[in-house]
Parts: sequence; structure tokens; C-alpha cells
Amino acid sequence: DGTLGVIQVDDQKFYSVERPWMDNAPNVSCIPEGEYKVSWRLSPRFGETWHIQDVPDRTHILIHAANFPYDVEGCIGLGMGVMDQRVGVKSSRRAVQSFDELTRSEEEWLLKVEFAHLAGL
Repeated sequence: DGTLGVIQVDDQKFYSVERPWMDNAPNVSCIPEGEYKVSWRLSPRFGETWHIQDVPDRTHILIHAANFPYDVEGCIGLGMGVMDQRVGVKSSRRAVQSFDELTRSEEEWLLKVEFAHLAGL
């Protein structure tokens, strides 16, 4: 089980993967609906990456490379597409590199999270 989504920057679509909704429990749930400020952060594990701030009752939520829900602990993984037979995203490292190039000049930005049933993403 997991949660798939879309993050769009200009004309470029990226696909996201998170854990399933588990009542916002830290490390095991996707983040709740809302608008969140996102800024750069230096992570010991992932290096310089985007940090999603002010998620209620949660800390250290990052956007980083991950292909499957079990690859993240409450964070968001990015991909270039979604997998056909499994809940997951493709080409995650390439997606993160491209995403970082597109957003590098931003100091911070706003992420809007909405739950939706997305047929075919």
C-alpha cells in the first residue's frame, strides 16, 4: 500500500510516492492535506534537499529519491513516472536531479497537498 501523487513545476510533471494514510503517524503515514512551506535543508543522509515545514505533529519531512512507499519514512519520494504493476515511481534519482535543477533558484515555495482519487495519474 502507498500513496501516489503529482508535483508539477512549470510544464514538468513529477510523480510522488509516500506511505499510505495512517492518521498522520510519524514515519509511517503520508502527510495530511494542507499548504506547506518548503525550503532547502542539509540532510546527513540525503545531502541538500527540500524540507517540508510545519506539518502538524511531524518533523524532518524531506523530498528525496525513493521508488516505493517502504523507501520513505514519512517523506516524499519523486519519480519520472509511475510503475505499472506496483505502487511506486520510476527513475527516482533522475527525477530528483531534474526537480532540483528546476527549483534550485528558489529559496522556498509552497506545496499544496490535496487527497484525490487519481485514475491514471
